Amino acid sequence: MSLASRLASLGKTLFRRRRLEADLDDELRGYLEELARKKRAGGLAPDEARRAAAIAMGGLESVKEETRDARIGADLEAAMRDVRYAWRSLWRSPGFAIATILTLGLGIGANTAIFSLVDAMLLSPLPYRDSTRLVFVWSDMSEAGYPRAPISGPELADLRRRARLFSGFGAIWANSAALTGEGDPEQLRVGLVTTDFFQVLGAEPALGRTFRAGDDAADAPSTIVLSDALWRRRFGADPHAVGRRVSYGGEPATIIGVMPDSFRLLLPPDSAVPDDLQAWATFWPKMTEDPRGQQFLRVVGRMKPGVTLAQGKSEIDGIAARISREFPEYGAAGRRFDAVGLHADGVREIRPVLLALFGGVAILLLITCVNVAGLLAARAASRRHEISLRIALGAGRGRLFRQCLAEGLVLSLLGAAAGVAIARGMLAVLFAARPESLRRIAAARIDLRVLVFAASIAILWGLLMSLAPLAEVLRAAPIANLKRGGNPTASPVRAFLVAVQTALSVVLVVGAGLVARTFSRIHGVDPGFRPDHALSFRLALPPARYGKPEAFNAFSRRFEEGLRGLPGVVAAAAVSHLPFDHIPNWGGPYLAKAAASGAPAPMADYRAVTPGFFAAVGARLVAGREFTEADDEKSRPVVIVDERLARLVWGGESPLGKTLRVDPRSSGQPEVPATVVGVVRHLRHRSLLEDVREQVYFAQRQIRRNPVAYVVRGTGEPGALAAPVRKLVADLDPQLPVSEARPLEDYLTDARGSQRFAMILAAAFAAAAMLLSAIGLYGVVAYSVAQRRREFGVRLALGALPKQVRALVLRQGARVAAAGLVFGIPAAVVTARLLRSQLFGVTPGDPLSYAGAIALLTLTALSASWFAARRAASASALEALKVE
Repeated sequence: MSLASRLASLGKTLFRRRRLEADLDDELRGYLEELARKKRAGGLAPDEARRAAAIAMGGLESVKEETRDARIGADLEAAMRDVRYAWRSLWRSPGFAIATILTLGLGIGANTAIFSLVDAMLLSPLPYRDSTRLVFVWSDMSEAGYPRAPISGPELADLRRRARLFSGFGAIWANSAALTGEGDPEQLRVGLVTTDFFQVLGAEPALGRTFRAGDDAADAPSTIVLSDALWRRRFGADPHAVGRRVSYGGEPATIIGVMPDSFRLLLPPDSAVPDDLQAWATFWPKMTEDPRGQQFLRVVGRMKPGVTLAQGKSEIDGIAARISREFPEYGAAGRRFDAVGLHADGVREIRPVLLALFGGVAILLLITCVNVAGLLAARAASRRHEISLRIALGAGRGRLFRQCLAEGLVLSLLGAAAGVAIARGMLAVLFAARPESLRRIAAARIDLRVLVFAASIAILWGLLMSLAPLAEVLRAAPIANLKRGGNPTASPVRAFLVAVQTALSVVLVVGAGLVARTFSRIHGVDPGFRPDHALSFRLALPPARYGKPEAFNAFSRRFEEGLRGLPGVVAAAAVSHLPFDHIPNWGGPYLAKAAASGAPAPMADYRAVTPGFFAAVGARLVAGREFTEADDEKSRPVVIVDERLARLVWGGESPLGKTLRVDPRSSGQPEVPATVVGVVRHLRHRSLLEDVREQVYFAQRQIRRNPVAYVVRGTGEPGALAAPVRKLVADLDPQLPVSEARPLEDYLTDARGSQRFAMILAAAFAAAAMLLSAIGLYGVVAYSVAQRRREFGVRLALGALPKQVRALVLRQGARVAAAGLVFGIPAAVVTARLLRSQLFGVTPGDPLSYAGAIALLTLTALSASWFAARRAASASALEALKVE
């Protein structure tokens, strides 16, 4: 047969099925009549002749099936017929179909939503040109307690000059500056960058240009690049804003470009470079000639085509070794660099959280599909009479299997469609509830890759779910079932599936318990300060007007005095870095005595504070005094240390009056002697989970840091102080913008945010798992009650009490739940070990979490069984003995 004839035949099979069926009926009817005529001619009566003719043909339906199977495209046509049959079958049971589709939609939707996060954060490349060639360069100062430190300007120059496998190195440092002149003054989050930063990153502007060589020269006019959000909000998306002069940081600057809306700086979270910078400017001239110990640059390198990460790391290690030999200021420890893939390092902290969430929703999907498989098995059992009748009439088990398969696939694809809609809603909720530390998850989208994932898991689970009703098909004994009138018999399949559900639920509930216990421990950690009733905000004083120490300190004194005079204010002070804020960390070396030859000085976190700061934040002074107004630029340098540093350096001795050599100017060497005047309790500035480093506090009047954060403690709600504070600033200097005015407690809430977020999601998954398990167990027990109705009637008629019948049913549910617990607890033990890195203050074997999970699931199982048990014992003996 030619190809054209085959295609024509296929077209008839698929699109002219009714005409073919009518022709087939006519042909078979004519053949049957002819055969019956011959039988009558042989002497048989008309009825006997027709029966003999039908027997000789082998049955009309069997002949029809054989004829259909011989057609071109018969398999495809049969599959389409099975799909239509499955659709009609589901349409006849709308309650079952809706419940099944929504259950599947929940599981597939949750998986799709979390997979979109995993895809956006872990699988998709960074939105930069050839992003796989980008590396982030850290300075490894592990000996000084700083394994991931920035690098200095001269070290950046070394990398640029000596590297041969890299096409460039760009650097950035996050700061802030005021934008004034048009409209109200506004404090911007600014990134100071090298002129080649955007070229190295592989990012192009939407309007104008980015920086180029020479823009950072001493005699070059100041330039600035805006973010899309700032351009739209401040300049109304005016394309002519490029080229306009603005006042930036108290100095005139020209807008030379606008970055696209999609541009985000996805650098490692601990680089302290926010994703949502509002503008970019160039570094000061000759930044690469600053002291080698002045480490503040976050450096991104671009490898040349064909260079592997291992080769790039090796070359950077060699550069570090050479400069360690050439520059004696590094001492015997030398300098080490660590080059890591930009993408891998950027998701280093969030990867375990996302993978744990993805594992949780995968288990939830498995529970969902097991639940649906149980529903399908129960439905197949209820249709056993129909299945037996079809087998008796000649339908093969293979054909019935295809119909089970078609029904499972139709259900799963409809569930996938519902799941995509649910996933969109879940993403919206996740975005709204995400903490500041997980703001990058907003990049997740339901795109083609995610849709393919949803369709793939739907098809996979559709195939697997079809196995449950298949067990009922294979168990079908046509004659016996037809004699029983279709009354179902007990099947272990559904009980097994419910036990599997319970076992999987144990894993999720134990995991949720561990995460909840972790959050409880983190919530109970004392940060060393009291954030309640305190408002924080930030000011940046323009160097043009406040560059001299006298002017800077005079404004600070007047402003803090004004803050303390506001109604309801009990304390006010300033600090260079608020606890858990996004400002790049400030730290440096310290020495109480001469270090051993070549040994690196230990590192501490530095903070500059004004008098009254510790009282304003509710920190406890352990010994000595706070700073006073006398500790200014004219007096001898003084410091306050935390109790951790005091214990490490002086042991049991009092540190008061002792000399500590520090490096407040960031030269790299602890050359400034300062007198210790106080000891304060350790404040958790950067991590709630660990004491990161020792802390040294400088007097802000002696060591000025800009911008400055203020803390104002009042007697009422912190938000009520915002308006008086803004008015006070405007009265003192109308060109000073107040930025980031928020309760101090918000910073602590953000520090706990990722654990709270994970706890809420884990609890939601566990609750859904318990609900599905309860529904499955109720279905199994209720089905068993219906099967044993006659038995219960006999028991009640013979004198059994209703409570005895209830106990009998409860024991059945308890046995199924106990089987799930027996297998679920070991699985939970294994799974909990994978969460070890996400736990704090609890171990993977925390007995309280396991005991709580067992109690919850036992209570859920007994509750689900109780409703079925009530039905078993509520009917009268006469009603229970009735037979269909």
